[in-house]
Amino acid sequence: RAPQRRDAIRDAVAVEVAPEAQQTGGPDEAKGAQAEEACTAVPEASAAAKPKEETAKHTTEAAGDRFPLGLARFLASLHVVVGHLFAKGDVISAEYFFGWGFTWVPWFFMLSGFVLFSAHLRRPQEESMFGYVMKRSVTIYPLYAFALLVEFAIQKAQGHEHTGVVTLVVQSFLMQAWWPSWTEGALQMHCWFLSCMVVYWFLFKPLAWCLKGLTLVRTCALMVFLMLLPWLVILVPLVAGQPEDWYTARAVRTDLMLDYSVVALKFNPACYIHVFVLGMVLAKLRGLLDAKAQAAGRLDSWRNPWRVAIQFIAPSGYVALILVFSVKGVEPSVWGYKLAARLSVLLPFQAMVLFGLAGLPSLPLPVFAQAFSKFNFLERYSYAVYVLQFIAYSFWPQASHINLPFFLVFLVSLAMVVATCVQQPIQRWWAAHPRLRLVVPFAVAATLAGCSFLPESSAHQALAALPPAIVRLDAHCVDVRLSLLGAGAHSATTHHEDALINPSVAVLGGEVVVAARRHRTETRRYAGSYRGVPATIEEHVWHSGILLGSAGLDRDAWAAWPSSGVQPFAADIGEWTGLRTPVGGAWTDLCVKETWVPQNDTLIRYIVDGPEDPKLVLVDGHIHVAFSSLPPNAGKSSCRVNDRGAADAVAQMYLSANVSVDSPPQPVTAHRLAYGRSGQAEKNWIPFSHKGELFFVYTPQPHIILEVNNSGSIEKQHSTSFRPLQMLLQQNPGLEVRGSGEAVLVDRPNVTTSLPRPHYLALLHLFDAATGRYAHHAYRFAAEPPFQVLQLSRRLPLTEAKATLGGVPFAFASGLAVAGDTVAVSYGAGDRDARALVLTLGRLEEMFACGRGA
Repeated sequence: RAPQRRDAIRDAVAVEVAPEAQQTGGPDEAKGAQAEEACTAVPEASAAAKPKEETAKHTTEAAGDRFPLGLARFLASLHVVVGHLFAKGDVISAEYFFGWGFTWVPWFFMLSGFVLFSAHLRRPQEESMFGYVMKRSVTIYPLYAFALLVEFAIQKAQGHEHTGVVTLVVQSFLMQAWWPSWTEGALQMHCWFLSCMVVYWFLFKPLAWCLKGLTLVRTCALMVFLMLLPWLVILVPLVAGQPEDWYTARAVRTDLMLDYSVVALKFNPACYIHVFVLGMVLAKLRGLLDAKAQAAGRLDSWRNPWRVAIQFIAPSGYVALILVFSVKGVEPSVWGYKLAARLSVLLPFQAMVLFGLAGLPSLPLPVFAQAFSKFNFLERYSYAVYVLQFIAYSFWPQASHINLPFFLVFLVSLAMVVATCVQQPIQRWWAAHPRLRLVVPFAVAATLAGCSFLPESSAHQALAALPPAIVRLDAHCVDVRLSLLGAGAHSATTHHEDALINPSVAVLGGEVVVAARRHRTETRRYAGSYRGVPATIEEHVWHSGILLGSAGLDRDAWAAWPSSGVQPFAADIGEWTGLRTPVGGAWTDLCVKETWVPQNDTLIRYIVDGPEDPKLVLVDGHIHVAFSSLPPNAGKSSCRVNDRGAADAVAQMYLSANVSVDSPPQPVTAHRLAYGRSGQAEKNWIPFSHKGELFFVYTPQPHIILEVNNSGSIEKQHSTSFRPLQMLLQQNPGLEVRGSGEAVLVDRPNVTTSLPRPHYLALLHLFDAATGRYAHHAYRFAAEPPFQVLQLSRRLPLTEAKATLGGVPFAFASGLAVAGDTVAVSYGAGDRDARALVLTLGRLEEMFACGRGA
């Protein structure tokens, strides 16, 4: 019976939200464990009257306080993690079920109240309210503090740490849920519930005194009352004549009052105390019903109706929850809408899960609970899984494109390592030093507050260093950084963290013409409302613009570029402020794209504030600039919305004709190239000039050619197919073939010996959606209609870089220039470096050795 007693002691004193709550030493813990062992080892009084052998058998099989909740806690933690990933929109395959993970957080409150009060009813201990909190803190604070410091270091290293000093201090003492602005600005925001737990532990002794003498009738009445409390969020507005989804129509409050009210309802300890108390009441009910079960007959007999009934409680609770989580018809309209669901309107079903798994003390564990008990070892890791989820997310290589099974394996593995190597040793120290541990929150607060004044790392410092300025590939091929920061680049419209990327270079007579994209990203998060609904607004902003300029061409230096690596021009580029919309406005107010996430009342808004990715094309001696952009916002009803009424802008292709690159402020209008799908992104078209007319390659495979006629309209002229690309796509359905840069006419038959006739040289890239990787190739197509593809090169050796910490390194070809026997493939590396792959036409010819034939 010794193992049984140890299990009873462990589970009776464990705080269920933190399964690693096994007391590991320390004076207070040792005394409590001895007292509870003396109690929990004694069988029920009615069992003592049985014969000795039968009593021993009953005691061995009885559920007691050996709660098999490890697997339930672990699964709940995983569902919460999946729910957070789902809300961020980062899961590759998102299911409706995922969005309900948030409903398990209140269940942890119920779990804690249930287990603590079960132990208290067995053997109440004399200790102060503060002392009780400190004893319980061993289960949560050590790992929380460790994760807080790690997350702070990660955010600081990435240059994203903007938490206020006051917030850092209060969350060091687990007070972040007490005030709305602290909650939403805190590091490890998902740990807000620990702040609530401290309050409930502090109030546990008075609450236990009030509840310990409840009769069965009063216990049941109090349970019903507590389960109905979340419905007040719906019932009160209905009585007042307001709709049940009242928060979607409340316009009489100020935004500040509304925001603070909603945040308080979501996170404040006062809004979840009823859930913790319900857990305590469940523990009381368990003891009262156990007496009924003892009086109903033999405890090991299936004729005892209580033993039969207890078998169905937990399975029924899980079935009901799975139906709510999986069947869209059984959704918040039935269970009180989203806000009430967060306040745990699903309490009856969650209580059934908890009560059914615990069973009655004198009865054997239910069969369902016995199956769960086989996985009770998972209790050691469930708390670490929850706390470490966003730290694991920070290290995931593709944070916006997560394969869920692989991520969960990674997270659980990390949790096991940290729980074993970090959490448990710190917990042992914490339990053994009851006075010294009082200093730890002050030390954590001082560390966070002091380090918050350290200089922030910029995004460029946080990332790996940029590729070298010159990468020598061979005697006839070099990869170089383009020097494009002329005097005009430092205009008032340019932020100090802007990067110039995706350059386009063209040679016109004795000039080199240059265009580049100015780029910077920003993320803003704030409380607001969306269509009358209180919401968290998350804005992802792409600051963008086009810079233009030119420089004289030194033909000798250009010819020597592949071998020297020295850039043969110095362009003075400036912001293209003269770009105008069709109605005459500046190209800055563009339509946006919005995604509404109802599971957590979050609006994700994508904003771009300027044109992107210019492509220079020379038509009959004049410079045209093609670029992609979200459509300009021309007023009411001018921006696209989806069938749910959300803004749903997508990029389109635009063209400005006869652009003066030496005078960027000169007004020039751009018009949409009206071809393709206005409801889907249109970009990566390849412009080229043929006999004084402008053409575009719409797609490389099939090779669709568009012609822009004199009236500005576009017509499809030709469509051909290149068999090798066709077969590649058939064998790799996950690949996409897209265009890159411009196409340039080449007529050097003595150099292009595999194609000794005039032809167009162009670029394309293969994109693998599963990995986010690009592969760039040059290709050649005929100089006359129907402009069929003739050859495809080997992969171009572009230098890649990461755009974000932990992101996938990539390069994006954006331009192509040919003068004499020198080819310059201009591109952007990792959205932060403007570069060019410079090689001789003869060296490029070697790369086509594998791609001959149509």
